[in-house]
Amino acid sequence: MPSSDHDVSRRTFLKFGAAGTTLAALTPTAVANPGFFGTDPIVKKRLTCPPSLADMASDPQRYQFRDLFNSPAAMNEFGYAQVGKSVSAITAISFPPYACCAPPSMPWSPGYLLTCELFLDGRFAAIAPEPEGVVEYQWFPHCVFRNQTMGGLQISTRMFLPSKQRAVMQTITVKNASSGRRTFTLGFDMRGAVAKQTTPWFVNSPGEADNKITYDARRGCLIFEAQHSQIVGVQGFHTSPDRVEQKRMLLFDLELGSRESKSLNFTVALAGDASSAVELYDKLQANFAGIEKESEATFDHLVGSAFTPGNSEFSGNLPRLVTDNEALWKLYHNGFANLLFARRVSPDSVYGPTYLTLSGHVLPTLSFPWDTSLTSLALALLDPTPLRTLVEAWLKLGLHDHHSSDYISGQGAGPWYAVNDTAIVRCAWRYICVTGDFAWLDKKIGAHSVLEGLEEHALYWKKLDPAGHGLGDYGTIENLLEVVSTYLHEVAGMNANNVHSMRVVAAMHEHRGNQVRAQQLRAEAKSLAERIIHDLYVAGKGYWRCRQPDGSFNEVRHCYDFLAVLDNMAEDLSPAQKQEMAAFFWRELRSETWMRALSQSDADATWNIRPDHSCLGAYGAWPAMSAKGLYKAGSSPKLSAWLKQVAKAGNQGPIGQGHFIEDVFPPVNGGARKASEDAPYIEDWCCIAAGSFTELVIDSIFGAELTMKDGIRVNSRLEDFDPNARLEGLRYQGSLYSITKNGAQKQTG
Repeated sequence: MPSSDHDVSRRTFLKFGAAGTTLAALTPTAVANPGFFGTDPIVKKRLTCPPSLADMASDPQRYQFRDLFNSPAAMNEFGYAQVGKSVSAITAISFPPYACCAPPSMPWSPGYLLTCELFLDGRFAAIAPEPEGVVEYQWFPHCVFRNQTMGGLQISTRMFLPSKQRAVMQTITVKNASSGRRTFTLGFDMRGAVAKQTTPWFVNSPGEADNKITYDARRGCLIFEAQHSQIVGVQGFHTSPDRVEQKRMLLFDLELGSRESKSLNFTVALAGDASSAVELYDKLQANFAGIEKESEATFDHLVGSAFTPGNSEFSGNLPRLVTDNEALWKLYHNGFANLLFARRVSPDSVYGPTYLTLSGHVLPTLSFPWDTSLTSLALALLDPTPLRTLVEAWLKLGLHDHHSSDYISGQGAGPWYAVNDTAIVRCAWRYICVTGDFAWLDKKIGAHSVLEGLEEHALYWKKLDPAGHGLGDYGTIENLLEVVSTYLHEVAGMNANNVHSMRVVAAMHEHRGNQVRAQQLRAEAKSLAERIIHDLYVAGKGYWRCRQPDGSFNEVRHCYDFLAVLDNMAEDLSPAQKQEMAAFFWRELRSETWMRALSQSDADATWNIRPDHSCLGAYGAWPAMSAKGLYKAGSSPKLSAWLKQVAKAGNQGPIGQGHFIEDVFPPVNGGARKASEDAPYIEDWCCIAAGSFTELVIDSIFGAELTMKDGIRVNSRLEDFDPNARLEGLRYQGSLYSITKNGAQKQTG
């Protein structure tokens, strides 16, 4: 479809889209969700690009309260909220600096609170025995559907966040599935712990334990007022409940005839004072159906804009993928879903539009250079301006004391991450390659130009070499992988990042005409690469070791050295070393549906079982990054066959912070199970770094290398997926290109 067919204004889209077939297709009982109330899904997703909201939906998933799974979340421009392990509960309502249902600050805090939890005739619905306790979940980019059948009643909910509001809305529909009349009571337990915090949210969202709670009988809502910060939350239903008990339990006495149904509209509204919160609540409840339709149309427009050059929502666009191969389509759009969920356009952001690292319980306001760098090509294509803004913020902060920056305060948070210097350089490099904005390198950030700041970061490793070994010492467990106790000090992966950083800064100098400095940096990079291989490679084994301050070595069979070395300095490895490294991956890291971050043969395998870096599973970006490395070691049908299985992890919605391998937990509809937020796994529902799957398709499967000054080089690996696939509208240094197996061709007109 020509790009002009998508290039419509937001106002025009909302005017016509809300009444169109897209919305009709997304009703809970229609085509997009045939799995409701226990029927298996029968509709195959279309392989269109831009995808529809239905195309991006997860498969329906059925769980009980006792099951270990990661509950879906919904987002809007201002924040996100997560559903609880039940048909109606909502938790972790985060519109920074405002929060609701976070862990209350008190002794023996219960952790994240649940609001709108359902009781049927006094029975806690979430813990009902099987089959009544089974709840079906389905994620869409704009909402989450849930269903449960209990006591002859079919209960369905649809939770969404209205566009550009600090609010959560949910329809709750109860249908009498029996042949006779039913009289019953629905109770909803309401919780608040509302709080406002303008300092970094590290760790978890803020919560106040002593909210003042007032019942407004006329509106049928509870008003939660913080006592220590300026925030008020209003929660309630239309129609109004029949009564309130224990100050916060809202109850409905209902009677339904056979097959008759009743719907309740639930809303949470947050604001800085009571009058504003009540006003927002009233406005949303008064036009609930219209706001629901507008929210859906807004998301559909947003998805379409992401693949449309010159759109009004993003400062760039992703190329449109044209393919008949479902696995290739899923790999590409899996990554896009993660980027979409990470996006925030909040009036409280000191950066303006930005992208967050995690969307879940643990770190809801932070942007990490590490995670961002792993999807920096996709971000540079989709939204280069926020990427550039983040790089400038990190250059200003320095981030030698912190691992991330907070988008509400602009402050740094957490301990230093070893990767920060090279991650910042990588983000800047991707931005320059895609946009060709070389003038930006002269911009002053504090006392130095951007280029001077990037060179300082590229060479910072020299300040981390107290032993004089010619390698950076990257500290201890909190600075590196956090859960691998032996991966310490002089590690191969982090030093390999320095090789790449010096080479790309050299290319920037060369573009400036400074050949002497470019040659110096390239010589230093080559020398560092030689030392890494000589000192840290375990010959014949395919994995690496790290040198300790006492001169001893720890052999560590972790994927990070594997993927970082191949990504950053593959050209410095011998063919034999590449083959040994690939053999190590296939032998010790690869699983049928995902991969292990750490070999189970590693001596540290029992230290910590957090699955993003352990032998139980792997971080959301590691399969894509490992595949990139394997392509540099030599493409093979085995690799494409594995990626076709990995793609199925997207059956559960956006890729999570970590997924389990199938030996640990059974796959979900063929895809590696998303790891849970429950202890000891503590993995967030979504992570920006899995945007690396979109990159994998562009720069490794299509093989499109977007160079800094030598155009687009193509080394296609499409044969095992779809040799006729193409990317249309790839934006590169001011022009649009079409990418096929035969190369890159500039688009005209």
